[in-house]
Amino acid sequence: MLQLFAPPLPTLVAAGQNTFDIGQSHINRNKIGVFDLLVVTEGRLHMGEDDQHFQVSSGDTLILYPDRHHFSISPCDQITHFFWFHFTASKGWQDLTTSKPFQYDEKATGEWRNVFVENPFGITLPQYCKLSNLETIEHLCSKIISSEHESIYTGEWQRQILFQQLLQELSTHMKLANSMPAFAVAEKAAVYLRKNYAQKVTYEDLGHALMFHPNHIARCMIQAFGCTPIEFINKIRIDQAKILLLSTDWSTDRISEVCGFTQSAYFSRVFKKLEKLSPSQFRKQYVGNIL
Repeated sequence: MLQLFAPPLPTLVAAGQNTFDIGQSHINRNKIGVFDLLVVTEGRLHMGEDDQHFQVSSGDTLILYPDRHHFSISPCDQITHFFWFHFTASKGWQDLTTSKPFQYDEKATGEWRNVFVENPFGITLPQYCKLSNLETIEHLCSKIISSEHESIYTGEWQRQILFQQLLQELSTHMKLANSMPAFAVAEKAAVYLRKNYAQKVTYEDLGHALMFHPNHIARCMIQAFGCTPIEFINKIRIDQAKILLLSTDWSTDRISEVCGFTQSAYFSRVFKKLEKLSPSQFRKQYVGNIL
């Protein structure tokens, strides 16, 4: 599997479609500097990437990496139609077969984080898979190709939006639970914790909601995100608290309660641990900068 880093979002560079007759082959290229996403709708491509071989049949998709040698193993043995998309990920990317999933490094932005900054995230995609939503994918591919002929003012913008939808479809339907179970459990736990951060959440609540043992969920989150469920939900709560500290005149006790902390003293300890400032120092420093 492949993970792209964002923001900014991946950018579509070029797109097209081809129909190969029997005997034709995909072009031989080495380290072209862009990703090559192939979606086969009829026939079969016999593709190689370095020492890996892929049979990309109708209903399959394959992403060829920008830093590797890709080539045709053998010519097409039947009429083959496919869409192709060249795209870049300027923030970077990694192969999840050799690397751990993306973890946000708070140290990269200094001792404490500005509340008004972009939050980086990872976009996880299958490098190669059988599509369970081929009709939707094919429709999006066709719309991307046709959008090139639309208004010069809105056509490119529309094309980029459609391409993001295509990546989202690939990500949604890649069946993470079968290919990377720990990551799938961690993602479900993260969604639950984001949704319920303002409430009291116990390990038992989390286990009941996900129908997994709490210890298993904690191991999955550590493997996927590098933190326990408690550490994860506390980061969410502190991020919400920072927004309230700057946008309201509420007391720290009230903000602590609204953000899901049962004790104000614990809220202050967690805040200072993550931000290197107390809640009042954080508010004073930002209010002072604004004034």
